[in-house]
Amino acid sequence: MSKRWAVAASALLGCVAAIPSIHAQDAARVQPPATAEDVLAAVVHQAAVIFAGEVYAIRVPAEIKAGTGVSGGMPSSRSDAVQVEFRVDVGIRGASIGSNYVLHMSLAAWQQAPPFTLHQRVVVFLRPPDASGLSGPVEGESDLPGIDLGVMPVDDSNQVNLGRLQRLVTKKVIRTASMLPPPNQAQTPSVTDVTTTQGEDTLISGSNQGKMPELRNSKVPFLALVRDVMVLSAAEGQQGNAPKQ
Repeated sequence: MSKRWAVAASALLGCVAAIPSIHAQDAARVQPPATAEDVLAAVVHQAAVIFAGEVYAIRVPAEIKAGTGVSGGMPSSRSDAVQVEFRVDVGIRGASIGSNYVLHMSLAAWQQAPPFTLHQRVVVFLRPPDASGLSGPVEGESDLPGIDLGVMPVDDSNQVNLGRLQRLVTKKVIRTASMLPPPNQAQTPSVTDVTTTQGEDTLISGSNQGKMPELRNSKVPFLALVRDVMVLSAAEGQQGNAPKQ
């Protein structure tokens, strides 16, 4: 396991705290929620497998290997699938630290636009496999082929690119917003104590008062993102909402 990620699993397990239950509907794609926290919560909800690691091998069916840009190694054992093998550095759901995880991805989807490259370091959110055992990254409503929401690249400085996540954050314009009197006069009003055209208790998008303000940035330190994902995943487990394995 990479030394840069070695402390993640043990150091972050203590960070898990109770947060409100996530009420997300099962859908083929993540819809645009109001905040970055909502987007990440929806991705976690739809993912059957979540881990951080490095693409170790890409195996393409022998008959179509030419022209794919992938060379060397063994061909895929399935004619209808590309096999992407990862070294798991931090396992969060459905994958164990230090193990290898093999994703079987539809050949048609791969040929349209491969979402992974050899030796790429990523945080990955994968859909539950279908009846034929094929899966792929969680997708957002506006995702273009090859830049799926469920693939978050990690650069050499250990920063995770959140560009794909932020594309789905709703750009709500709050034309009028007034603070409601706090229920307890000794209590300071929070960012959700507002009246808007959408109703009361609407979180103003872009506020830095959210639970995970680091998600407002275009990049976030790897350990910070892993912490947030572990918190959301653990909360789903406590509520019994995690996808069936």
